[in-house]
This record gives sequence, structure tokens and C-alpha cells, in this order.
Amino acid sequence: MLGTAMSGIPVLFLVYLREVHARNSVPARYLALVTILGLGMGVGWSLIAGPTIADAYNDAVGAQMDISQKLLSWLAIPISEALLMVAPTLVVRAIDRRSTAGSLDGFTIGAWGALVTNGASTATLLAPQLATGVSGDNQPVDALLVEAMVEGLAWPVASLATGGAIGIVLWFNRSATVSSRFRRVASTSVALTMLNMTAMCVVDIAPISLYLYLGLQMLIGLLAVLALRVAIAYALLRRHPDEVDGNDTMPCGECDHTVPRMAFCPDCGAAMPAGAVPLTKSGYLRVAIPATAGVGVTVAIGMVAATLMTPTTETYVCPPDCGKPPIGNPVETNPRFSGDDGAFSVSYPGEGSVYEATFDPPGINGVQLKYLGGDTGTLTLFGKPAEERTPKQIAQQLLNTKYPGAVVDYEIPNASVGYQPGYGVVADVYPRDTSSGYTRLRVIIMVAVRHDYALIAMAAGPYHKFTPSYGTGHPSGANLEVAMDMGKYVNSFRWNGDRYEHP
Repeated sequence: MLGTAMSGIPVLFLVYLREVHARNSVPARYLALVTILGLGMGVGWSLIAGPTIADAYNDAVGAQMDISQKLLSWLAIPISEALLMVAPTLVVRAIDRRSTAGSLDGFTIGAWGALVTNGASTATLLAPQLATGVSGDNQPVDALLVEAMVEGLAWPVASLATGGAIGIVLWFNRSATVSSRFRRVASTSVALTMLNMTAMCVVDIAPISLYLYLGLQMLIGLLAVLALRVAIAYALLRRHPDEVDGNDTMPCGECDHTVPRMAFCPDCGAAMPAGAVPLTKSGYLRVAIPATAGVGVTVAIGMVAATLMTPTTETYVCPPDCGKPPIGNPVETNPRFSGDDGAFSVSYPGEGSVYEATFDPPGINGVQLKYLGGDTGTLTLFGKPAEERTPKQIAQQLLNTKYPGAVVDYEIPNASVGYQPGYGVVADVYPRDTSSGYTRLRVIIMVAVRHDYALIAMAAGPYHKFTPSYGTGHPSGANLEVAMDMGKYVNSFRWNGDRYEHP
């Protein structure tokens, strides 16, 4: 799936270029230049912007960021990615300022440059997933299919359309009679393509359900193709007469009729410049064989890389690999936070710890702790009115709203918060956004209700299997580093009116 997503559309586009004999009109040096620029820009952008987008994904699933981080993640990075798709084309056009190449040649250069840039970015962001093995045994099938459709179809097609439209605009040889209209159409096309790519980036990190995410991405990709279709039609119908060679009549490449020399065929309506010379029909085998071979090579490389990158499974032999239970330090001396007008209180790490505390972040009455060490992660301790809901109902609602698409791994037996019996659940989130930086997030939610008021502890961070060489060496079903500290703060919760001492 990853191999097809990274190479499927680009390989098919290469077959297309061969079938339309693009080498006869587009200099090979320009295609080579946009390829090199696209690879460099795609990989470089992913390495620089990936961690920031990872923070944006964490914000989408419950963590909070300040306004500057939100502006960076929701505005600056999407716009920069949109510009990135057309940057190789702009460089080539700056070099090729005196070229007499036509708008279709510009389409070829722009579309290929954007495809390569998107492919390089996707490959860089998807590469960490290879370490999870050749198959995604633990990942839901629907999540895998959605990722395949978005990364393998929606994004490449939208990138192709964006780059192709920009290329058409840059290489359009306009006549004086269409100069003013061209400026309006060109500026509109550029604005729409940039808006289109920006919208895809924003949807990529938006906290929405899996199927809504898929629908929006596919819709944006379709709109990009429609916009490209309009750009091609405009360019072919209004291109400079010097771009078309012929006499008073010419053959139509679409219907094979000889018709008067016009902007479009009066018989079938096809743009005449696009079919001035009849094209050889491509057979299925001429397309299927090279496309399958190209994708197959990528898939084989990916399987070999996944096999080499996947760590071997560590087994426990007890003794001697028994480890020790994760026993935390007492929290009696830690500062306490009183929230929601004194409805509850809870201990939290003081200054000098590996946590960064935020009090009453937007939408939360409590403390949010950002774990800065090891695997990183977040621990949120807060309260809210139960409104006659059970702890299980509250936990499930939080899981569905804060972590859409989460898959429940198991329920925590005998869960308690502040020594009050409640409900706990452990779930996994497989980020649909390849830029999230994680292939699997582990989420723990624990809830208890007293006096119709719920106290809640939520922990989230990268899934990390506890092994003899990791953590305390003791097996743990939590498989979350921040959970090693979670218990002592969960037990420090107090409702208003409770005695400080517990039985």
C-alpha cells in the first residue's frame, strides 16, 4: 500500500508522457531539473515542517497550543506546502524565459514537478511506518484504506492538477487580443490552486471523523481536476495562432475529420490545438505493463526496507528478566491545583520537573501536563459536571470527540480516580495524517464520578512496548511512557468536601 501510494500516480504519469511523445517538445534537461528540485524540496520540507505538523495533530487530539503555534500550523505551513508544489516549475520558467514552448509543454513541466515534490514529501513522511513491519496487523482496515486513497490518489492528483495549471499559465503564449482577460484568468487560476492545496493541508490536521476526512480530501482533489480542465480548455482555445501550424483546413485528432482551421472542431467540439496531429491509440498492455513494473519495484524495495527496519521481538524470561513494578514517588509535597471554583483539587509536578504545566487551557477545567522527556506525551487532569452520566459514558464520549477513529484495546479492570471506583479504557489512535510523526498513539482515559461531578485523567503519547531493555523492565499493558507517572497524580484527586487523607 505504501509503495503504491508513493509511486502509483507518478509512474502512470511517466507512461502518459511516453505515450504522448512529450520528449519531442519538452527538453529533457527541464524535466531533469524539476525532478531534482522536487526531490530536494519535498524531502527538505518534510524534515523541517513534519515536527510542527506533529504538534498540530496533537492539538487536534486533545493537546493545546498557543496562538502563534496555531497560526504556524494552520496557516503558514499549509501555504508553504502549496507554494512548494509549484516552486520547481517557477525555477524552470525563470530559466526558460525566452522559450517558445506552448501551454501544454508548461502543463507537462508543472505537473511532473508537483508530482515529484509530493511523492518525495509523502515518501519521507511515510518511511517511519516501515518500521512497524510488512503488514499492519494492529491497524484497522478502514484506516488503511482511507490512508491509501488519500495519500495514493487525492494528494497526487491534486498536486498534478495544481502544478499543471500553474505550468499552463506560465507558458501560455497569449495574443494582444486576450491580454487583459488572460491576466484576470491567470491570477484567478493561481489563487484557486493555492487555495486548493492550502485547504487539503488544513483538512489533513483537522479534528474530524475518518470518513468526513476522506470525503473532503477526495472532493478537493476533484475540484482541482475540474479547475485544471478549465485551464486547459482556456489555454487551447485562446492560445496564440503561432502555436498552431496548418492551412485553411486541418485534421481533428479526436474525430479524424478534416475541418476548417478553428479554435475547436465544429464536429466534435474538441480543442483543435490539442489534436493537430492524430495520436496513436494506446493499448491496455502498453500502459499496464510498465505501470505495474514501476509500482512493483517500489513495493519490493519497501518490503525489503520494512523487513530490515522492523525490530525483533524481545521475549521475557523470568527469572532473570522480571524487572520491577513502576513505583512512583510520593506526591504529598507537590503543589496542588484547585479547579472549577474549588469543585476539586489535584497534585501536579512542580518546577524543575520534566513536565510543563498549563492551567485551565481552553475548554478544560484543570491542569494539562506536557511531558518533555523520553517519548514525550501529554497528561491532562481535569473535572467537569457529570450531568447524570456514568463514568463509562463520559469516557466513551471523550474518546469519540477528542480521539476520533480510536480503537479500544481493553478496559482497565477495577479502575479508580482519587480512590473512587470508576471506569478506565486504553485505546490506540492511528494518525491519518502522515505528518503526525507517529504511527501509533496510545491513549488512556480514567473517570470517576462523585456528587454528580466527574474527575478525569487522560494520557496520550507514542505507543512504546515495554520490554526488558525499556522502562523498568517490568511488563506493562499500558505501553505508554507517561503512564508510569500517571497513577500517583490520578490518586491525588480530591472532590470538594473530601477529607485529604484516604482510608
